[in-house]
Order: sequence, then structure tokens, then C-alpha cells
Amino acid sequence: MLNKTCLFIILSFGLLINLSCDDEKDPVTAEPPVFSATPVDISGPYDSSDSTFGDIKMVEPVIVPFGALLDLHRRSPAIEYYTRPGAAVLAVTKGVVEKITENPPEQGDYKILVTALPGSDYTIIYDHVLNLYVLEDIVVEPGDTLGEAGTWSENMRRTELQVNLGEGANERSYCPLNFGDSVFVEQHRLLLEEYNNRGFTPTYDTLCLVETVQP
Repeated sequence: MLNKTCLFIILSFGLLINLSCDDEKDPVTAEPPVFSATPVDISGPYDSSDSTFGDIKMVEPVIVPFGALLDLHRRSPAIEYYTRPGAAVLAVTKGVVEKITENPPEQGDYKILVTALPGSDYTIIYDHVLNLYVLEDIVVEPGDTLGEAGTWSENMRRTELQVNLGEGANERSYCPLNFGDSVFVEQHRLLLEEYNNRGFTPTYDTLCLVETVQP
């Protein structure tokens, strides 16, 4: 029969094994964020006086879907929006501004990286933003103004919404529509419908052309 000392040693050893195994488990990714605000105003209706649909400028290219071919080797890791000058860029979900980087001088605008909250592994990237309203380390809520759509031409601006998960070679971009609530998705559907009805090319059945893109 085991004495008390031996029994204590055995139980302690078993506990250490269990703790060690728990430490080796793969980390569980937090729940994906939910997008409840669009990154620019795409509420419509079409305004013929300045060719806009909300803040979207209904002049080619209008919008670039997630996964659209940018050249022979690259696909768009974001949805890209072309807007009127001065269009506000809005936070789509709650998060903390992790980093703000300056784009190349010829672009003259900024990229804002936001970590979704609470405790998410997803990074929300707002690319091509001017006249910043935010600083690093602050918390933003859905609908908060981050800045204005970035440079493109004298009469038109652009901005991008990108969602990344993973690091290094394992990092992937996902279509923003996968994270939208019903209003977010419906507003994009109406924008795409307006785009197709106005005869722009190419036409699209969806704004999510592929499942993932390597950024």
C-alpha cells in the first residue's frame, strides 16, 4: 500500500503533466469581429448632380472587389472604394488603433491598422486615409471618423478596407463582407446593384471574388 509521501509525489507529477499538456495546446482565435458600419457612406440614392451614391463617386473605377486581379500575379486583399473629395473614412467595428504608417510619398496618405476588440486576432486595415482624426493606442467605435479618403485624382478619392488574420507566411486577407451584419451586407449589395445598372465594366455578381488572398 502506498504511503502518504509516495501518493503526494504521484499526484503532483500527474498535475505537472496536465499543466504541461495544457500549455502546449494551440491558442484559440477570438471570435471574429462584426462590422456594423460601412467604411464610407454607401447609403445612396444616386445623386445625378455630382454623380455620387452616398459618398461613392459613380465614375470608373467606382469600386474594386476583394480578390480582383490587380496584375498577372496579385489580387486585391481589400475592397477598394472611390469617393468624392472629403469623404469621411469610418471605423467599421470596435478596436484599438495599433499602428499608423505613412504610404509612399507619391501617394501622400496613410494606413491605419486597428486590432479588433475584445481580444481578437483580426487586424482591420484602413488604407489610403488623409487628414487623420485618430492617434495610435486609442479605442474607436463603429461609425467613428478615422480621417478622409486618400489621394487619387483632383475630383475623386479612394480608400480600402482589409481584414487580416495570421502572421508572416501564414497571414491571409479575408473578404470584409464575411464579417458584416445584415445592414452592412445589404448596403454593399445595393451599391453593387447600382454599379452594374449604370453599365460599368466589368460587371460583378459579388464583391467577394475569392475566399482568401495572401497580402
